[in-house]
Amino acid sequence: MAILTGRYGQVKWDQAGVTAVPIISLNAWTGDFKTEMEDVSCFGDANRVYVPGLRDCSGTLGGFWNSQELALFKAAEATTPGLLELVPNSTEPTYAWSGLAYMDASIDASLQAPKISGTWKAAGAFAMKPVVTATGATAGAPGFFTPAGAAAKANLAAMTGVTALPATNWVAGQYMLLGDTSKCNWNGTAWVAGIHA
Repeated sequence: MAILTGRYGQVKWDQAGVTAVPIISLNAWTGDFKTEMEDVSCFGDANRVYVPGLRDCSGTLGGFWNSQELALFKAAEATTPGLLELVPNSTEPTYAWSGLAYMDASIDASLQAPKISGTWKAAGAFAMKPVVTATGATAGAPGFFTPAGAAAKANLAAMTGVTALPATNWVAGQYMLLGDTSKCNWNGTAWVAGIHA
């Protein structure tokens, strides 16, 4: 599609890391995906020379206080990361940046409507891609999620309902790599943590 309005943007969150749902009363978000660059310039170089390091994924959130929506403040108190999805326009819901993240929150109360703000920082792989829901997992080392283009499930709990292929007990060394960098495998009846022994 063409350039779209920002009025249909969304910030989605799930502390359990399974299915993110919109946080209401937010009206702004930013994402910063800069790659750190290390200066490796040496004697005799004609100019400074750099090599890329890791990408830094972080950003900000903003909106208004709403006592019916405390997700941002609960996320700020959590000691574990949750699933964050940043959607530029919900009329194209398959496009988003998503991954596990930590969040913090602030509130600014005055005679005007109280405003809330916060920041987020990636706690695992965070990427922009069409959000394709994984419905299947094919054994491998590592295996791959289906249908094609499906994002890795956030964690072991998120594997509920994912169909294993084969449906029989996987063999030694096979596993699925999850969004929080942990691994799981199929024991013939359920998803279990780790690489199949």
